[in-house]
This record gives sequence, C-alpha cells and structure tokens, in this order.
Amino acid sequence: MEANLQQPIQWPEPPTVGKNPIYLCPPPWAHEDRYNGQAIIPHVILGPYHLLRKREMVQQAQISYVICIRDPSETSFYRGIPLPRVEYCFLDVPADVNKSNIIPHFNQVNELLRQAIEQGRTTLLCCSDGIDKSASFMSAFLMSEYELTAPNAITFVQNRRYCATPSPQGYRIKLLEYEPICSAQKCAGAMSPGETKSSRRWEEEDDVSGDFAPGARPIAAAVSVANKRAR
Repeated sequence: MEANLQQPIQWPEPPTVGKNPIYLCPPPWAHEDRYNGQAIIPHVILGPYHLLRKREMVQQAQISYVICIRDPSETSFYRGIPLPRVEYCFLDVPADVNKSNIIPHFNQVNELLRQAIEQGRTTLLCCSDGIDKSASFMSAFLMSEYELTAPNAITFVQNRRYCATPSPQGYRIKLLEYEPICSAQKCAGAMSPGETKSSRRWEEEDDVSGDFAPGARPIAAAVSVANKRAR
C-alpha cells in the first residue's frame, strides 16, 4: 500500500509456491514508507501499530481485522483502538525469543490469517514498528502457505516492505527452525484418505535408512490466543 491514500490499494501477486522470489522487482522505497503499511499479499497489510490512528487509511483499506504481535511489556501501550467494525487479536510473545518456543504462535497466526483471507477480510498484521516481530510472522505464513524457505520468505516480505528485518539472533533463527515443521505439516496434509500417520512414518523409514525423513518430524501444537474487540 502506497503512502498516497487517494489511490485504491493495488493488491500484489502472492509468491509462486516454492519459488525463489529474487526475480521480483521491489517497488520504489523512501525512508518515510516505514511509517506506512504495505500490502504483502492480497488482503494482508504489514506495518506498525500506529497505522490504526489513521482512520481514513483504515476505512479506505477496509481493514476489519488486526493481528498485533507484542511482548508482555507492551500490553499497556498496544490495546484496541475504538474503530467501527474492526476486530482485534493480540498475541503476547515473550521478548526473549531465543529462550521461548514461539513455533506454536506461528501456527496460531497462520490459521488466523488463513481464515481471514478465506472470508475476504483485510487484515493488518502489525507490531510496534512493523519491522521485526510482525515481519517474522508474515514470513512464517509465507513458509507455511507457499512452501518458501525461510530466506526466500524473508526476501519476499522485504521486497514489499524494505525495512522488514527479522532479528538475526532471534526471529531469523526461529524461522529457520520452522522450515522442517512446515515440511512435516505439508506431509501430514498430503496423506491420502485412510492413511495413518503411523503407516506414513514406516514408509518414510523404509525410504531413508537409519532415520526418519524430515517430513516425519512431530508437528508443534497450536496454542490459543485471546481475541479482543474495540469497545
């Protein structure tokens, strides 16, 4: 989404499944654009939380759903801003990412985004600045939905929002850890009717001597998150 609010949003094409997005030509970028939101894929905008104070932008973009990633110390700063027909979901993720298991949070946000997209709702995925936390969760969604590797997912997000930078010693490591889990989820979803996980596991063990194939690794369980509505 461009800074000029007089123009309708031009939803970009989503990534090609499993394809390196390096071929994409990033749009022109200015430093001020970091304070705006950018459409990453159809119906999903990535940006900072304060965008919600621009009521004209919210109305023009028809934002009806907000997923805000925050750490526990930010709960008093980022709460629902009263806006008509806007639903909020706040996800509290520990600040020390390296010592926390945030994979279930990735799964939870992925499901929330899928549901919103299927319903045709425009979602603002945000955090305090739209640079680290929310950009990482956007990358995780692309990995799960479009089978991108972690580096390719980050590249795709950065092509839309140049300032997006998952922390090298934090979220970037977690995204790399998420790759085999996405592969496992894909394999589990591709099982034929009547096929059990146990039978798939034995087949994979026959194909790979000694250890199970990467797709046979256990899948992290999802956790619930509180939904809040603006009052």
